[in-house]
Amino acid sequence: RVTTTLAKRVTSAIILGAVVLPVIWVGGPYFLAGIMALALLASWEYARMLAGMGYKPQYLLLAILAILLPLEAHFRSVPSLQSEILVGAVLLSLIGQVFRRNAKHPLIDWALSLAGALYVSLPLAFLILLRNLTDGMYWVFLLLLIVWTCDSCAYLAGTTFGRHGFFAHISPKKTVEGALGGIIAGSVVAFAGVPFLPISLAQALPLGLAVALAATFGDLAESLIKRQ
Repeated sequence: RVTTTLAKRVTSAIILGAVVLPVIWVGGPYFLAGIMALALLASWEYARMLAGMGYKPQYLLLAILAILLPLEAHFRSVPSLQSEILVGAVLLSLIGQVFRRNAKHPLIDWALSLAGALYVSLPLAFLILLRNLTDGMYWVFLLLLIVWTCDSCAYLAGTTFGRHGFFAHISPKKTVEGALGGIIAGSVVAFAGVPFLPISLAQALPLGLAVALAATFGDLAESLIKRQ
């Protein structure tokens, strides 16, 4: 069973890499289009989960921010328009609740939709800012390498050595051994960025550790949403 699951993960990673890596390499409007497509897909998935819990998510709000936030990041200048976009989304979407007559919990629907837009689309907008740096392509590659390594090694370590639950009330299959294996592997693989980026060996390890920790607990946060 473990071998089959691992084979599926490797196959998925190869297919995903074949699509994602060239887009990161090319950058520019192609990367922007890829990020917006990802934001729209993730927003729809988030809204679908809310609907499954009986809420009525604001699909339009989620879709608008999935497009506007990456666009703002791509064309960013000083001063940034991000705050204006967010304030406008908050005010206009809340006013829009006035016209919803059949909603049982309009305030909750609005709050969950807005929170989802910030959770999904805002971090993806920052990914565009990262790609637009001078060494942006390598930064994005390193980020994904750390996250994917952390996830894969956490699975391998967990299935091989896992004995103690790690936030089992959120994700029953996660183990302390798996989490440690992923965090250690993710931290070490950050050294791959030293030849390509303005970071030293002394900086690579804490950078990898920070990203690996964020990936580990970010995954748990996503599991929390899915479990509820």
